[in-house]
Amino acid sequence: MFKKQKKMKGGRRARVLFLVLATYVFLQLAWWVNLLISSAATLFETRTAFNPSTDVLESALHDWEKTVLMVTAEGVFFSLLFMFGLSWIWRVMRADNYILARERNFVMAVTHELKTPIASTRLAIDTLKRLDLEGADRDEMLDVARSGTLRLERRVEDILQATRLNLPDALVRSPFDITEFVEDTVSTFMHLQPKASISVTLIGDSGLLLQGDEEMWRLCLINLLENAIKYSPKHSPVEVILDTSTLKPSLSIIDHGPGIPPEEQKKVFEAFYRLPRNKDVEGTGLGLHLVYRIVKMHGAEIQLTSTAGGGATFVIDWPVN
Repeated sequence: MFKKQKKMKGGRRARVLFLVLATYVFLQLAWWVNLLISSAATLFETRTAFNPSTDVLESALHDWEKTVLMVTAEGVFFSLLFMFGLSWIWRVMRADNYILARERNFVMAVTHELKTPIASTRLAIDTLKRLDLEGADRDEMLDVARSGTLRLERRVEDILQATRLNLPDALVRSPFDITEFVEDTVSTFMHLQPKASISVTLIGDSGLLLQGDEEMWRLCLINLLENAIKYSPKHSPVEVILDTSTLKPSLSIIDHGPGIPPEEQKKVFEAFYRLPRNKDVEGTGLGLHLVYRIVKMHGAEIQLTSTAGGGATFVIDWPVN
């Protein structure tokens, strides 16, 4: 906590120092321009005072105008260059601070996401050791322990896959049946979350093959399903629609949750980003980022349509093989 506060104070001090130095340099530049123009004016007055002839006056006036024009042009040029440099440095500093803030949020979220299932699993195991439970009570404690380990496994898997996607040979491509893939993945997810309500609709013929990394696509679909279930009302169904009847097969995941405001829709695919209203909801901010990376690495497209209070729809358009 103290380290975090120290870093935040250090960042504020750096910004204040930057503004002070920028102001000082700008004032120095203005002083330099004023000094050169004043010197040129003094030189003009001196030359005309000693020899007020017409030729000398014209020559001195020409030199003075030339000096003023040169100094003004150089001052304007350096001022514009200086302001451009300042604005660029300021944008870089703000971007760095934004990234650092998101990474801090990610670390806190990961810490919470890892500690919570560990604590629940440990509590269930300790309860089984202390008490001689039988029947339904024993099964309930075992379910709690299993749920905790599965949740922990999902979080660790997200972190590992986020790292793996940065490798040059991250994808292992092979042909697989899209219909079987969707049905198997939804079935696997239902085993992980038996209370979830998911309906699957298949449009078109089965047997269409997709060339890609099946395990990465499985992670992508599970993350989308997990996101939909997480933000949907209790017992609200999530719809999965696979359409292979067109030249471009598509997969839609539709929920009936609170929706995503238009101004936030592009940000949800950024790493570590979480909607301000979702700070109290479990998550690391990696799920949708992994979805976006996997989709783009396969040359596919993902679209998000949503309105506040009207749910969210994620549509993946697969490339034609």
